[in-house]
Amino acid sequence: MHIGNEGIYPNCPFITRTIEVGGLTKQQLIKRLQEYSILLNQYGETLLNDKKFPISDSKYTMKTVEISVGNLGFPEGATTAHIFNKARDLGLELYPLEFGPYLRLEYLDQPEGDSGNTAASSSNRIYHSSIEDTN
Repeated sequence: MHIGNEGIYPNCPFITRTIEVGGLTKQQLIKRLQEYSILLNQYGETLLNDKKFPISDSKYTMKTVEISVGNLGFPEGATTAHIFNKARDLGLELYPLEFGPYLRLEYLDQPEGDSGNTAASSSNRIYHSSIEDTN
């Protein structure tokens, strides 16, 4: 993880991470989550067990950029559509669905439940995908 301002976005702080995604079967991914005692709610279980949930055979890496909504130019907040449009204007993309479990595996110290897992009302995370094949 890197925290800093590298000039990607004008005058704003951001956090970057590089996450390796793919290369596991769905069963291997679920087993890995269980090995680290990562619990899924009913929606997570339904999503992962759905035949349509995408799984990449090949490993690839993604660079994430975490930036606040305020630093996207919306200090008072904005609708999801406005946030996504502004992010796209800045060259950012939403991450693919299969990225979520891999991010969770990378972020093992994430607080569970409501305590300690709060964010300012003007914050949001946007992920820019920089995909590289690692095979």
